[in-house]
Amino acid sequence: MTLHNKEYSYLKLKKETYQISNGVNVDKIFENLDTITIFKTQQEFLNTLVHSADISNPTKPLDVYVQWTNLVMEEFWLQGDKEKTMKLPVSFMCDRNTTKIPESQLGFIDGIVSPLAQIIVEFFPNLNFLIENLKINKMHYKELKQNRDNKVEN
Repeated sequence: MTLHNKEYSYLKLKKETYQISNGVNVDKIFENLDTITIFKTQQEFLNTLVHSADISNPTKPLDVYVQWTNLVMEEFWLQGDKEKTMKLPVSFMCDRNTTKIPESQLGFIDGIVSPLAQIIVEFFPNLNFLIENLKINKMHYKELKQNRDNKVEN
């Protein structure tokens, strides 16, 4: 995650520089490059795609996403529990008493996954189903948050 902004900015710059949209102009990225620069460009894309895969849970079908969310959050909370027992500051999203799953996932989708997925789909339009899954999954966590908020108000 420490390189997320760098990788996102890299793809965004390529998209804007070569006016990539819906898969058009992707080939221009590699025009007139020497062998070393082609290799470097390919490596940057691979790094970004591996990172995208690493944070891809919100782009999966809802049932798979929910399972992974629960596993990841439990891992985070166990880390937070350990940090508390060691009298260390609790890391972001690792406090089971304050971290709410719907809010954390909505923030993750809106702030991290969706912007990167939107750009990737511009390069690879056949991956548009990722955006559709994001919309469905965002709605799921939005509804969970609203239902919880409504229960608190009543």
